[in-house]
Amino acid sequence: MKTLLCSISLMLVGIAGAAPDKNPSDYPLAAHLVSAVFTHTTAPSNKRTTEMRIGNLIYVTDDICKWAEVGKDYPARLDGKKIHLLIGQEKVCSYRVVGTREAQP
Repeated sequence: MKTLLCSISLMLVGIAGAAPDKNPSDYPLAAHLVSAVFTHTTAPSNKRTTEMRIGNLIYVTDDICKWAEVGKDYPARLDGKKIHLLIGQEKVCSYRVVGTREAQP
């Protein structure tokens, strides 16, 4: 019984921790979406790439978010190897960073 309760409480903590934070003050950076490319090949080798500029760096990710539009700026936050964008007031898009490069002036 004790093990079952511990398992349930761990699952609840995991679910609560997975909920995206939608408070605009938690997104202090501005990210400009430079490009989003989806190359359709035979599964599972489909390729998704998004590039966004934050400050003087271009972040390359291996994800695409259907709500984010290329050419627009979004509030953002960096969390280790992840970038989170706040889309409007109700959606959060998360990207896994796979590389960076310096932006051209």
